[in-house]
Amino acid sequence: MNESSIPSVSGKNCGRHQANIMARDKIASLIFVIMMVISLVGCGVTSETATPPTRSLPEGWIEKVSDIVWVAYSPPSSNPNIGLEATPDQIIADLAVLRDAGFNGLVTYGSAGNMGRELPALAQEAGFEGMIMGIWDPNSQEEYDAALNAAQNKIVLGYCIGNEGLNRPRRYDMSNLSESIQKLREATGKPVTTTEEVDDYYNKKLLQLGDWIFPNAHPYFHRQLEPESALRWTKRVYDDLKNRTDRFVWLKEVGLPTAGANDEKLSEEAQKQYFVELANTDVNFVYFEAFDQPWRTSLPIESHWGIFNSDRTPKLLGWQLMGKVPPIIQTPNTAFYIYMDAGWPDNHFAPSGYMGDIGDIHVNEGYTENPHSGSSAIEVVYDAAGAAPNNCDASPMCRWSGVYWLEPPSNWGLDPTLDGKGFDLSQYSRLKLWARADQSCTIKFLVGGIDKPYGDSLKFPKEKVVKLTQQWQEVEIDLAGADLSYIIGGFAWVADWNMVLNKSCTFYLDDIRFEK
Repeated sequence: MNESSIPSVSGKNCGRHQANIMARDKIASLIFVIMMVISLVGCGVTSETATPPTRSLPEGWIEKVSDIVWVAYSPPSSNPNIGLEATPDQIIADLAVLRDAGFNGLVTYGSAGNMGRELPALAQEAGFEGMIMGIWDPNSQEEYDAALNAAQNKIVLGYCIGNEGLNRPRRYDMSNLSESIQKLREATGKPVTTTEEVDDYYNKKLLQLGDWIFPNAHPYFHRQLEPESALRWTKRVYDDLKNRTDRFVWLKEVGLPTAGANDEKLSEEAQKQYFVELANTDVNFVYFEAFDQPWRTSLPIESHWGIFNSDRTPKLLGWQLMGKVPPIIQTPNTAFYIYMDAGWPDNHFAPSGYMGDIGDIHVNEGYTENPHSGSSAIEVVYDAAGAAPNNCDASPMCRWSGVYWLEPPSNWGLDPTLDGKGFDLSQYSRLKLWARADQSCTIKFLVGGIDKPYGDSLKFPKEKVVKLTQQWQEVEIDLAGADLSYIIGGFAWVADWNMVLNKSCTFYLDDIRFEK
């Protein structure tokens, strides 16, 4: 039997199809029974795929949400991995920054704790005009109760239950989600929907599930990294969704990360250009997202989606939305960074030159607890135990360790094919960085000094020995008069057993840069 000979059993034609079958003679009764089963499945009444009845959106609802400037909000001071939630004061500070940038609508993800109890009232007090309240877990009584209590707040315009939980990984099923949507809709009288990735909406059951269509549509995950191509892709998937449904289509997550991958196409400028151009189209969208989230580490880019850094300082788009000129434009090109944040596209050199007792060295470039600025710092653990491997003449251990930041990575100035790959830093007169330690210890910092055939023009390193404490302190190495015309060893640290009295030292580095 070919496909064209199978009777239509779509939900739209269920009633007509069943009536035609019932009109047949008794000989067709068996066919009727079979087709009834097929019809019920096609109409979506099985327990797994049942969808709740939808209802028209309130009069003026679409116009209202279309006039609001929305941003996806998760507090940067929270960390669900360790049960840390933002305090009301931290939320108030976040909201003040977002209002200064012109946002007057919030889309959230969960309603547990202060995000459910405190946020709606705090947002209203801060001048927000709309809120789509998120419920992360459809089975959470705490989140449901918080959503129900917030229904009286006039800025709560609707709810979104779940976020990418049907597939990757599966946190709930369609039946469970459908029941939760219907329950909250009936209890609050407000529109309710859910969110999955945009490609998942080719599933007709999902397309019919909520009171409006609210997908995540990320050009980055479809290999569209440049602003122009990302914009075209976003517009295309938006128009495609509108053509396949009569419901209101509103993209919940769109955007470009600003860093986190070894690709020069990711930048604050690209993020800004994408959103500026998207705002000039007819696409209904939510800015994703308000702040960088340092705790997200599943992919390198996941902690870099914010319009603002995790410390609430603006990126380029944030400055533009606030109508202010960023300091980098006011004082252009004064620094050459070795490290600003993990994955930052303008970092230079790489911590690839391990020395001494290599087994004693443990480096984490994406440490997110208490950075000096931005979303991350470098954590270095030096064990001072003489662990192998060792690359010195001493036997069986060196009793010292260190790491050079090299350009290109692992370039010790011995390979003629890498000659000329370093940097001319002649215009800079000092190296500065911020450092601290868990317990007091002494570390030596260096610039240059790789005296090999294709090594540094600065044959003898400039160095500084610093006693670190638990407080961040700025370290400066004077480079005035140094030959910086060709540098492959941009920065290094060295420590030995005499400098680390407790046989172990954990210290942190941040904002390492050359300055004029």
